[in-house]
Amino acid sequence: MPSLVNKDDSDESLVSENSLSIFNIFELLDPLASKVAARQLPIFSRRSNDSNNKNGQPSTRSKLYKHYHDKAKIPIGELRQKIFKRIKALDQPLDLIFFKNPSTIEKLFYPFTLFNIFVIGYLMGKFPEWFHIYYSMMFSILMPVRFYTYYKTQNHYYMADLCYFVNMMCLAFIWIRPDSVMLFHSCFAFTFGSLAFAVITWRNSLVLHSIDKTTSCFIHIMPPCTMYIIYYGISDTYKLERFPGARKSIDLKTNILWTSFFYLIWQSLYHYFITVRQSSKIKAGKRMTSFEYLTTHQFKNWWVVKLNDPWPTVIYIVLQYFYQLSTMLLCSIWLRYKLAASLFLMIVFLCAAHNGATYYIDYYGKAYLDEVKKLREEVEILQQKLDSVNVKEGNITQDVQLQPEYLNIVYDSNNNQRSDVSIRSQTSSILSLGDEKED
Repeated sequence: MPSLVNKDDSDESLVSENSLSIFNIFELLDPLASKVAARQLPIFSRRSNDSNNKNGQPSTRSKLYKHYHDKAKIPIGELRQKIFKRIKALDQPLDLIFFKNPSTIEKLFYPFTLFNIFVIGYLMGKFPEWFHIYYSMMFSILMPVRFYTYYKTQNHYYMADLCYFVNMMCLAFIWIRPDSVMLFHSCFAFTFGSLAFAVITWRNSLVLHSIDKTTSCFIHIMPPCTMYIIYYGISDTYKLERFPGARKSIDLKTNILWTSFFYLIWQSLYHYFITVRQSSKIKAGKRMTSFEYLTTHQFKNWWVVKLNDPWPTVIYIVLQYFYQLSTMLLCSIWLRYKLAASLFLMIVFLCAAHNGATYYIDYYGKAYLDEVKKLREEVEILQQKLDSVNVKEGNITQDVQLQPEYLNIVYDSNNNQRSDVSIRSQTSSILSLGDEKED
């Protein structure tokens, strides 16, 4: 495939035209994103300064570079098509499981959730040193399911929210930088702050059969539980060996500074890649974000929403930061008193369980009451029709009583006259046959 890059271009243009940017990767995952040009990406982007020797012949180094430059190319367009082709092959069975026949997976997910609650409690009490492994394993199982279901419903921009960013920070601390004091205390502040309070503020519900609601509870409750176990649950010897960054000393001002720094990183990336670059899709209703949902549903009548752009977005960012900061200030209590941290986690879990019970009672109870009301209305309609028929039957009976020819003489099917036919039998015959009458 011929390269789209002019060979006479400079090194800088070669790198700029052929470097795989973060935004191109983001676009690669979006089925309705603006199409990325099929670019040739040479692995070796530098050109040799001694491409020609004194005799005008290419040097050995230049020949090697040209060989790898021609062979080692990554066409983004073809790569994207291959990825979506493989995803499409899995789409039909997954769509059947999660959307067209969800009752089957919900019946399986209900005992799966109960089993996980039991395992979580057992590991926290018996084998706390394995808890972070279990958290990582469950995250790797639930997140692909969450991405697929959100991707199909065009809600995958929700996965750029702060809660997912904090989960990635926790995994980075566990598996990449367990020696970072700054990263641990930032994770502890975020998990016991924004994530834990989100269960109370936004009413996350532990609905055992629902993959969506249970996953939401997982990404908000499991990270603080993991940080709690690392800080309080495991032995000091194992902590010093496996998580040396989980120290008991903390400077509140330093912690506020670092958490604000990580919040700024997330907010900058979110604002650039979602709010700015994808604004056309969001305004067209093709995508939904947390800000868009709040401003069009829960707070659509708030005066801030009616301000001119960009003030609603700016105010939302500032309020979100101060909300995160206010919840984080309580972390000094959770870090100092184990009992207080334990009670707080218990309250968060009970709130999620209570919200789940409320969901079951309100949703299914309301559905049952609506069905009963509908049946009652149908019965009333049938009763009215029956009363109307009875009134008509009464009128027909009165008409029959006033017609003397039906009292004594009628004719059978052979035109033979027969008499002494009672009014009751004639009336019953008329009512049963309707408009038909014996001749």
